[in-house]
Amino acid sequence: MTKRAEKELLDYVTAELVGARGFALPVQFDLQSLISLVGTLQLALRHPANTGASALVARSFIDATIDRLETYGFTAIAKLMRLR
Repeated sequence: MTKRAEKELLDYVTAELVGARGFALPVQFDLQSLISLVGTLQLALRHPANTGASALVARSFIDATIDRLETYGFTAIAKLMRLR
């Protein structure tokens, strides 16, 4: 992809992000998929260069997921996830 094409794409992405404020995509996971996703995110967050805004989003997602699992009574799974 040329530099010009990259810039155009980034401009389009930025416009879509601005226009999509408040958009939420409802997603459903079974427990095994959720455990795998959280584990994969935790592994990715161990990389020392993974410190940006997306890392903060991932950490927030992980913490919210663990809290939600505890709320639904999956305390052993939540405890396992907290081991990181």
